[in-house]
Amino acid sequence: MASTYPKQITLRSGARVDLRPLDSRDTQPLIDFFAGLPAESTQFLKHNVCDPDVVRGFLKSDPNSIWAIVAVTADGIIVGDATLHMTQLGWRRHVGEVRVVVATEYHKQGLATQLIRELVNQASLKELRKLKAEILDSQTGARRAFERLGFVEEARLKQHALSFDGHLHDIVILTNTVDDLWQKMQDLISDMEYARDTY
Repeated sequence: MASTYPKQITLRSGARVDLRPLDSRDTQPLIDFFAGLPAESTQFLKHNVCDPDVVRGFLKSDPNSIWAIVAVTADGIIVGDATLHMTQLGWRRHVGEVRVVVATEYHKQGLATQLIRELVNQASLKELRKLKAEILDSQTGARRAFERLGFVEEARLKQHALSFDGHLHDIVILTNTVDDLWQKMQDLISDMEYARDTY
């Protein structure tokens, strides 16, 4: 079902943020967001997000190829960024790739799960059937987050990535179907509502 934005959500800490698609007003806030990430986080990303020109390029992407959503505080500070990458033609046109980055102080608040949920919704609207996430073997926290949503390891590319600090890593490809993800999301929401009702 189509989402109406901005969408305000409440995190586990009680903090509230708005979720909305990335747009032109976000250029400097997005640069600031990536600049504020710790080095151990940025070295695992596919692009050098510490370069403002790279970040500016994100805002020029074709929304039919890359759909992006951000989490924004009431002060206009971006605290989370998630993207759905799509191929319009060819064998992989039914597969989307998801990428999620959340500010350190917003870890373990449920924000990443909420962002992924929006990506799953967008994938469904675009009639994608399968989603994948590519992470490095050392990103154990990210792996656990995706596995909680039902993603499983489908492939591993040995020493296929060179991080920005010069170390070789395996690329782990995790996948799940859009239908399975929807069910998992509904189960998570039901569990949270049950937990609230039983306190």
